[in-house]
Amino acid sequence: MRYLLVGLAGALGASLRYAISIYFGEQFNSDFPLATLSINLVGSLLLGWLTSFLPRFPNINPNISTAITTGFLGAFTTFSAFSVECVALLTNGQAIVAFSYITLSLVGGFICAFVGLRFGTKEGNL
Repeated sequence: MRYLLVGLAGALGASLRYAISIYFGEQFNSDFPLATLSINLVGSLLLGWLTSFLPRFPNINPNISTAITTGFLGAFTTFSAFSVECVALLTNGQAIVAFSYITLSLVGGFICAFVGLRFGTKEGNL
């Protein structure tokens, strides 16, 4: 049952990521991969929050928690797209944009995960 739930949640997460990428592509004409950056930062925040928040509710079925975190958020965020976009930027001679993207993704991801973890605690203060 857990595998089925993770797979279904993963399909939803991947579909949402694709829809957001299409939307960003239509709205913003930029060489900077804003869609993937935004998705990964939001995903880091949500995963951090849920990791510390969900255990406070022992009645939540562990299969549901795993489907949300590993399935939905695992498919929603993507390291592979990040990697390919970085290589494409470097290959196209856009080193400054690539290194800006790498820095924002890594530092921003850690900050978002930290903030999410803190929000999920009982105190909720940073």
